[in-house]
This record gives sequence, structure tokens and C-alpha cells, in this order.
Amino acid sequence: MIAHILGNLPLPLQWALALLTFGGALVVFVIRRSWIRIAGAAAALCGIGGLVAAWLLSPALLIPAPYALRIVSPVPGAEVGAPFTLTVCGMPASGRMVAATDSQHQLAIIVDGVQGPTVDVWQIPEDLTVGRHTIEVELVSPAHQAFDPPAIARETLNVVPGAATSGPVAC
Repeated sequence: MIAHILGNLPLPLQWALALLTFGGALVVFVIRRSWIRIAGAAAALCGIGGLVAAWLLSPALLIPAPYALRIVSPVPGAEVGAPFTLTVCGMPASGRMVAATDSQHQLAIIVDGVQGPTVDVWQIPEDLTVGRHTIEVELVSPAHQAFDPPAIARETLNVVPGAATSGPVAC
């Protein structure tokens, strides 16, 4: 799981790194024969080295976001009822809005400083309590890595009892 989060690796390689790291460490602590312990330590170090290499060499850490993000609904400062639909669009250099997510791009949603699950949709249902809320949306890779520089959209809105809800909007 650590390799999946830190590195944009295929699943078999993630399992191989986990097996080397944790299997090697287990051998070091359980087996008493010195040559087997040395082999276990070498395997654990190779697993850790592979994890670090995957993390440092991951292209998701080194590339800029393909487009800026914009929260198109509800508009900043709006008074909305709960539940509502948060609509996030991408703004590429062409200026034409596109859906913010696809197979290579997901959104990390942060409400009032607390990150929720990463989503692969650009129209997100939200059910917030009454009051003022700050919503931040960040574009991330499928491995949950931020781009460099990051693509982030922020807005503040008020949830008011009895106010009209905000539905999905097209990009």
C-alpha cells in the first residue's frame, strides 16, 4: 500500500516491493542463522531502495498539472442549501472548460481543512452543515500525488437552511 501511494507503480511491482521489504525484515527478526539473516536484510534494503527510487522517479511528482481548476458551481460566496452538487472543471490553455477528471486525473476534496476521499468524478455531491465553509479541490494523479506546480481551486460558501440547492452544471 505504501508503494501504491508513494509511487505510480503497477500492482505486481507494488507487491514485489512489499514482499521484499516486509518479508526480508521478518526473516531478520525470526531466523537465527547468520547467512539467512544477512540475505533477509539485503532483501529488505532492496525493497526499501525500490520504494524510494519509485517515489523519487515518479513522473507525477515532476510534471505540471495539465490544466487549472475552477469551481463553477456553486459560485464563490453563494448561499446554498444542503445537499448540493459541487461542479469542478478544468481550464486548459485553450480556455475551453473540460471535465476535471479522467482516467489520469482525480480530485482531492478538502472541506474546512479536512481531506475527504479522493474522487474520480467532477460533479461531487456535498452535504454540509449550516454555516460558512471553505472548500478546496486539488488535481492529483491516480496514485494520489500532487502535480508540481499544483492545480488547486478554493472557494468559501454559506450553507443556509431553506436556501435553494445547487445542482450539477456542465463544463
